[in-house]
Amino acid sequence: MKLATKFTSAVLALSLSVGGFALSASYASVAMAQTTSSKAIVDQAKTDNLVGERIDGYLALVNANAPAHVQAAVNEINIRRKSVYTKLARSGGTEVAVIARLSGEKLIAKAAPSTKIMGDDGVWRTR
Repeated sequence: MKLATKFTSAVLALSLSVGGFALSASYASVAMAQTTSSKAIVDQAKTDNLVGERIDGYLALVNANAPAHVQAAVNEINIRRKSVYTKLARSGGTEVAVIARLSGEKLIAKAAPSTKIMGDDGVWRTR
């Protein structure tokens, strides 16, 4: 079955300065890096505390025993996120990790209450 890519109208603006070089990029929310079915699976897994957002801009399994379809959805979304981050980094002349980190900070800030989040210390917390 062909998966349709879901684009949202939310715009995420990134602004940073690297060695005096200012990078400003507007792009469709990282939610565009998800297919409809993967998003639904991950949204439910977040509600069930199986998946959470990390500060580095990627999703991760909170519970290593999550079902295979949840793991596959997380992997798919992370691959698509990395693609978005890579395009932004190339166009701005900065590192992928910098873009991913800024996105991670925004994703955590916008996470729904009771969502699992992981900061720099590597510890899962409930938002």
